[in-house]
Amino acid sequence: MRIDVHCHFLPESGRRAHERGADWHGTMFSRNDAGILISQTGPRRFTFGSPLHFEPMEQRVTRMDARQIDTEMLSLLPPLFRYEVAAADNVAAARDVNDELSALTKRFPGRFLGLGTLPLQDVEASVAELERAMALPGMVGVSIGTNVNGINLDADELAPFFDAAQALDAFVFIHPMDQRHAGALDRYYLRNAIGNPLETTIAAASLMMSGRLAQLPRLHICLAHGGGYTAAALGRLEHTWRVRKEVEKDGAHSPAALYRRFFYDSLTHDERTLRHLVDFVGVDRVVVGTDFPADMGMTDAAIGIAASTAFTTDEKTAILGGNLEAALGLSPAAAG
Repeated sequence: MRIDVHCHFLPESGRRAHERGADWHGTMFSRNDAGILISQTGPRRFTFGSPLHFEPMEQRVTRMDARQIDTEMLSLLPPLFRYEVAAADNVAAARDVNDELSALTKRFPGRFLGLGTLPLQDVEASVAELERAMALPGMVGVSIGTNVNGINLDADELAPFFDAAQALDAFVFIHPMDQRHAGALDRYYLRNAIGNPLETTIAAASLMMSGRLAQLPRLHICLAHGGGYTAAALGRLEHTWRVRKEVEKDGAHSPAALYRRFFYDSLTHDERTLRHLVDFVGVDRVVVGTDFPADMGMTDAAIGIAASTAFTTDEKTAILGGNLEAALGLSPAAAG
């Protein structure tokens, strides 16, 4: 199987609301002159960069075949995580999204797995929704943002979510959102090109250096966009852990002891960078991610890896699906 860990969708309920001219749990959808999806939630406006969000799922499956992807792990578009809205509104939205994801896995057997969404501005409600969603057919985990209204993922108030995710064997995909370094990154689309990987790096570093990751030995966590700068920054993070008083000197907090606890998607946009990532974190920690259908994604990543001379046959097998099959319990390898 070739499994894509990083691909987004617009809920059908959102498309129907757009067609009626209605809002979706307080979010309005529209299209610009190029047919690109735009969302408006209160004052927050986001342009998504692809007209393909409006395609029916039957057409998406056809595109998967052309992209040589067997199964997509579908997750909500990150600007629709909506951590900034009233919790009650987001609880209702999360239930709709998660129910729809489960329904898609039944409607297209074997083609989709669900990574649900949660109203993380209300951790108690998130735990309840996680328990409900993980009991639905086809749901294997959740996708969350790199921060919750500016709060890093190691915050004590988020610990019940991570504990519940581990207890429920939920796969957690961490995707950047709400880049907190605006201003300097406002030009040239740097808020995405640099800001998104930076957000992921902050999330990974916070989970490692706080010791939170060490407290979750059975939890599978995957970082988007090749883990951002996590691999490149590891030496500096480890040095910081050793010499700075701001970091507790507990072996459980050592980044060098923890970085291989993450999975890293393959979305590096450069074969040499991906080769380095595989060598650095280990081939067993790298999985295919395309960010379909975003314009910043790599639509044909699986085709490129399969055809590459930079990876061995065994490495390709692991990256293209073997690692996720084992992590999700979809293959005999998981039993070992």
